[in-house]
Amino acid sequence: MKKRLIFFLLVLPFLFYGQSLSVSNLPIVRFNTKTRVIQDEPKIPVQMEIFDNGPGQLNQVSSSPTISTVAGVEYRGSTSQADFYFLPGYVKKPYGIELWTDSTGVKAKKMSLVQMPEESDWVLNASYNDRSFMRDFIAQSLAGKIGLLHSNAKFVELIINDEYRGVYILMEKIKQGKNRVPISDLYPTENAGDDVTGGYLLKIDKTSGSPSTTWKSNYTSGISATQKCEFQIEYPQYGIITQQQLIYIRDYINNWEQKLMTQDMNDPKASFRDYMDVSSFVNYFILNEATRNVDGYRLSTYLYKDKESLGGKIKMGPAWDFNIAFGNADYLNGWKTDGFVYKAMENDGGKNDYWQVPFWWNKLVQDASFRKALATRWKEVRATFLNTNSINATIDSAQVALKDPLTRNFQKFPLMGKKIWPNYYVGATLSDEVSWLKNWIQGRLVWLDAQMAVFDSPILAIREENTSAIVFPNPSSSGQFQWKFSLDKPSLVTYFISDAMGRMILSPKSTNFGSGEQIQSLDLSAFYTGTYLLSWKTDEGSVQQIKIVR
Repeated sequence: MKKRLIFFLLVLPFLFYGQSLSVSNLPIVRFNTKTRVIQDEPKIPVQMEIFDNGPGQLNQVSSSPTISTVAGVEYRGSTSQADFYFLPGYVKKPYGIELWTDSTGVKAKKMSLVQMPEESDWVLNASYNDRSFMRDFIAQSLAGKIGLLHSNAKFVELIINDEYRGVYILMEKIKQGKNRVPISDLYPTENAGDDVTGGYLLKIDKTSGSPSTTWKSNYTSGISATQKCEFQIEYPQYGIITQQQLIYIRDYINNWEQKLMTQDMNDPKASFRDYMDVSSFVNYFILNEATRNVDGYRLSTYLYKDKESLGGKIKMGPAWDFNIAFGNADYLNGWKTDGFVYKAMENDGGKNDYWQVPFWWNKLVQDASFRKALATRWKEVRATFLNTNSINATIDSAQVALKDPLTRNFQKFPLMGKKIWPNYYVGATLSDEVSWLKNWIQGRLVWLDAQMAVFDSPILAIREENTSAIVFPNPSSSGQFQWKFSLDKPSLVTYFISDAMGRMILSPKSTNFGSGEQIQSLDLSAFYTGTYLLSWKTDEGSVQQIKIVR
């Protein structure tokens, strides 16, 4: 027995680091295509095997698979399978999987994979441009904790026709169903009354891929003069949804947008709130901003609605696609720890982007009750799971589990130290990538702390004697002001300006100042005469505010 153990320990490194995968601490997925070539579409039949002995156990491809089934497999994604996305010679595409009863693919079947609830549709995320392999994993974990529908995610290793294909993230595909988006079934016969009011699953995204029923908003998005948000109906499916159902959900969204655009945001009786589940919008906003998801709001964005008898309001989610979040994008200031994502299109890099952020978010942040809800929820999540210690623990645990699998992955795909679109930071090692990610998360949360504290400070509660800072001249007929304040030590100062109703007119800015007396110019010449509020926060101080008269 002792000799056998010694032998196993001697050969174990070769099993772990060789290109021919034999043993893994992660579940192993294996496809046998039987000479067929996987393509963008349609799905081809494969024999799919999974080796999964459960958490903490080693999995060996020489043993009997825990699951063996026929499945349909195809490449998936839009940008993530484009030629420009990959470095020459190192193509690692994501896959879509549907479990079938037989090779004809006529009938799907539901199964539980790697301890996730049973369903027929699954996704293998290649995590190609996220060398940490952490971003989607962390974001989905946070989404679940914050109360959003999300996709469970498990790390696996993939073999195709006996060729090792690296580490993937096995994820639940977004779809209607008991174990995915649990909204009511909507049959072609349900066209009136409560029946027609749900369930619906909508998506805002690029329109490439499978055909879907679509319509465009009546209003332009973001700062664009032409681009309008295009809604895609994911459920009921294209070709099955009836005209009556399309008209219902289109009119529901159109009516909500019309009221959101035209009503007084601070009117407590404004009816736009009757159409939306505010808490889901609050949670979605916090998740996208905490992760600085540059594609958030405008791409890979889902909404859903159940029947009126079951609540019936539009809700945000499920959360999806965070591989270029957490500072991993070199556009729209995606690498910075400061700045709101919902305002990202206002910079030069976003003004001409076709995919703009829907106008809803800028309107909602003008609503005092929505800002208060954001601030309250932010305090709750920061005191629990949305803190650096909790997130770092998740990262550390994943890093341990991925140590040997990622060594193999980067032997197969030597991408470490190489820039892949749209990376901003490129680390030389996995430790470098993880360290940068942790530091970025800490900086992002600190910046958002200041913004949420400001959201929680109504203008009517401000007394000028609360601060030693002064603004002069005040009033100013020209709209040009000088803001003078003193700092005991160097500090990052975050500040913004709102109007008398609490609506933000100057987005938060963060500037590093030295110690001593400071003077900062403020320009309100483009705004109407009236009373405004300057709010600011230092690294360690509480929020301070002062009134400005234009």
